Amino acid sequence: DNKVQFAVVREDPMVEAALIRLTKASNVLLVASGGCTALTLQALFPDLQITLVDFNPAQLERVREKMSALHNVDAAARCQRFNIGTSHPSGLNQSGNFESLFRGLREFIFDLVADEAEIRLLFEEKGRLADVSEILFSSKYWSVAFDLYFSDSLLNAMFGPDATQHAEPGSYPRYFQTLFEKGLTSAKAFDNYFLHHVFLGYYLQRPASLPYYLLAPPADYCFQMVAGTLDQVPELQRFDLISLSNIMDWMPLVEIVSLISHLQNEVKPGATVLYRQLNNYTDLSPYFGDSFEFDAALGVRFREIERSLFYSSLHVGKRR
Repeated sequence: DNKVQFAVVREDPMVEAALIRLTKASNVLLVASGGCTALTLQALFPDLQITLVDFNPAQLERVREKMSALHNVDAAARCQRFNIGTSHPSGLNQSGNFESLFRGLREFIFDLVADEAEIRLLFEEKGRLADVSEILFSSKYWSVAFDLYFSDSLLNAMFGPDATQHAEPGSYPRYFQTLFEKGLTSAKAFDNYFLHHVFLGYYLQRPASLPYYLLAPPADYCFQMVAGTLDQVPELQRFDLISLSNIMDWMPLVEIVSLISHLQNEVKPGATVLYRQLNNYTDLSPYFGDSFEFDAALGVRFREIERSLFYSSLHVGKRR
C-alpha cells in the first residue's frame, strides 16, 4: 500500500513566485504534497523561509528524499531519480498513487488511441501538436479513457469520498478531458512539463521543459516541516504568504468554516492567502467576510497562466 498520494505537485509554482515578488514575502507556508513548489521557490529565492505542512508524513518524507537526491547524486543518476527521460515507476516523480492513475490512463491511450512514439513526437517535433485533435481527440476511445480513469468510483477508492464531495457527481471525466484538450491545443503546450508528465510519464531534457528546481537546484534549504494540519502550525502570524493548495476541496463545509476562522484569528494584517479549487464552484468568499480582501482579477490572471491546467479557479486574498 503506497502511502505517497502525490509524487509531484500539480500546481504551477510560478503563481506563488509571482505572489512572492508582488508582496515581497520573506516567510511562506506551503502544503508539502510532492515538494515541487517548495523546491522551486527555494531555487528562485534562496533566502526565503519556507514552512511545509502536510498531515501525511509520507509526503514530507518524499520532500526529504528529493532534497537528498538533488545534492547527493550525479547528473545521470538525477535523471533516473527525477524521471527526466524515463517513466520508471520507482522514480521520485512517478511513485505516487495519483501517478499510478495517470500511468493507467497513459497506457490505455497508448494501446487504443495513439501509440507512444506518435505521442512522444507531439512534444519532440515542433509543429506536430497542430495535429493533436486528429491524433488524439478524434479517436472513439479518447473520451472513454477519461470515463475509466476519472470515474467517481476510482477517485473515491484512491482518495476517499472527501476528494469529490464538492463536485457534481460524475463530472470528473469531462472536466479533465476538457482541461487537457485545452492544454494540448494551447500555444505553450510544446514545453509544458505538466503535460509531458501526464502524457509521456517523464520530463524532457530541455531547459524550457523542466521544473525550475531541476534546472537550477537550490544550494541550500530554509525548510521547516510540520506533520499535521494547518491549525498545528505554530505562529501563523509570522507568514507573509500562505498557500493552501486546494485543501478546502477535501474538507466538509464545517471544517472549511473552522479553517477560515483560524485564518481570520491568526493571520497578520497584510499577509496574503492563496487557495485553489478543482472542479469545485462553491463560493467561499462569504465565509471570509470582510476580514480578507480578495483580488478577483488577479485570481483570474493566475488561472490563465497556471500551466498545470488542473484548477477551475484561484483565489488571492489579503488580510485586512
